[in-house]
Amino acid sequence: MTKQEELDQLKYDILSQEWERMRTAAYRLGEIGGDEVLGFLLPLLKSKDPILRNCVALALKDMKDNRALEPLLEAIFKSENHKYNGTMVFALEGLDCSQKLKEMFKILFYESYEAKFSAYAVLSEQEFEFSKEDLHEVNQMWEEIKQHPEKCPNYDYEEVPEMIQDAMDGYMSYLKEKK
Repeated sequence: MTKQEELDQLKYDILSQEWERMRTAAYRLGEIGGDEVLGFLLPLLKSKDPILRNCVALALKDMKDNRALEPLLEAIFKSENHKYNGTMVFALEGLDCSQKLKEMFKILFYESYEAKFSAYAVLSEQEFEFSKEDLHEVNQMWEEIKQHPEKCPNYDYEEVPEMIQDAMDGYMSYLKEKK
């Protein structure tokens, strides 16, 4: 089988609606990577099928191609994806999110339970570039959530506010240092 024939088969398989074939194809597409694969996968993030979006996200995580960052964020924040975006946030762990501090906190504050944990991992493991204004904006969001916890999905789970506070403590210390 030629490389092109393999790519064509993988593209077909990821669209098959058969979980094992989709997952296997996503893994292999992520290994192959490159412009053609990226160009094929990115539009699939707009699919209404959460299983397909998740498979695409797993492939993008393996590719570690930062051109996927903005399309992933767009898909994550799309309103109909809020309950099914954890895997897409997990994919961000393979990308450079250093310019996206506010977006990562928005995920931590407003997205699904699974998404919160991946956002927390990104916030904990990556280094970010940010301004004092960014930190003030993040702090304002957090203060609003503490006053209106219903805006934060799963806030009633003990570990959620603790995890958020831990992330906040880590970043808000920079405000104290920069005074």
